[in-house]
Amino acid sequence: MKFKISALLIGLLAFMSACDDLSLINYNMDFATVAMTIDATENPDTTYVIESASIDPKSELEKNGVSSDLIKKATIKSLTINLESPATGNFNWLKSAKIFIIGEVQPETEVAMVTEVLPDQKSIEISGIDLELTDYIKDGKFSFKLEAINDEIIPVDHEVTVTTTFNVEV
Repeated sequence: MKFKISALLIGLLAFMSACDDLSLINYNMDFATVAMTIDATENPDTTYVIESASIDPKSELEKNGVSSDLIKKATIKSLTINLESPATGNFNWLKSAKIFIIGEVQPETEVAMVTEVLPDQKSIEISGIDLELTDYIKDGKFSFKLEAINDEIIPVDHEVTVTTTFNVEV
């Protein structure tokens, strides 16, 4: 009987060590929020190209108690653009926008696109992205780039934040 239990335990341990997928933890994490300024303009059809400050994924992960060395897969699930100021502003002037991620080592990759904005909208959420960005997380710092085109005059500067939610498997 002891032999059967020992054999079963040894077999179970061998199976568990061969299957590293058993140790996966999968969760969503608000990864980073970056601020950007869209300058006022009197010209419709102005194209804005704005790059965020660099994001250090290792420090962002450490804030959430995760080591980047343990990440097996990271996908961006959603992205939200919030209008922070002016308080009475909205995105009525926005014709279209594209958001890109730029890595130190990785190429620029389009993350999301906005082609339709509801009247008086102050927040734009793009969900269901499911774009794998594991290499961007593991390879060092990265930033976001916003390309926006207006179809109305923008009378004052607009401060926006871009917040991303990543699904992380460790």
